[in-house]
Amino acid sequence: SATSLLSEHPPNQEQQRELLTVINEECDRLNHLVEDASEMAQLEAGEVELQLHAVPVQELVDAALTNCRKALGGREVRVKIGEGLPPVHADLPRAKEVLVQLIENANLYSSKEKPITLTGEINGNSVLFSVADQGPGIDTMEQGLIFDKFYRGKDQRAVIQGTGMGLPIAKAIVEAHGGAISVTSQLNHGSVFSFTLPIARDGASR
Repeated sequence: SATSLLSEHPPNQEQQRELLTVINEECDRLNHLVEDASEMAQLEAGEVELQLHAVPVQELVDAALTNCRKALGGREVRVKIGEGLPPVHADLPRAKEVLVQLIENANLYSSKEKPITLTGEINGNSVLFSVADQGPGIDTMEQGLIFDKFYRGKDQRAVIQGTGMGLPIAKAIVEAHGGAISVTSQLNHGSVFSFTLPIARDGASR
């Protein structure tokens, strides 16, 4: 696009505006990619120091949903948080980043008419968070690649823009907390992304 604009015979005004729009959008995408790659490098090198506190599960969920409000619009999100869940030992901004990534993915990759379900429950010494959609699902082969850096689903990469770094970053953040992240999916029935965060010990600071 830039080469066309700088050529000896530049396009007309309408075409120039279209090319400038492309340049602007691709610059934004490149900036986002660089930011994600930098964050991933810091996480892998152990250079990100987590500020761990006892975080109430409902507070974490509410923070993520507030962050996603604009993207979700009027879409239904069913929240099913078990009663009396203990707080998790987590860095709230980082843990929120994981949940936001999963909610936004569910929103992007499934029909807006179908609800997203967000659950939280005890799982041994951890709290298990899950985000379920009713989208097209992910085939078995791709499920093994979905958390790899820069990987994007073969059926979606031309339809939905992205850097392929969101899920790898989410995985790195969860593992830095001592948790685990996974996906279960069935074609034409949707996907469930789940991750665990450790339960805060008694007396953990807030």
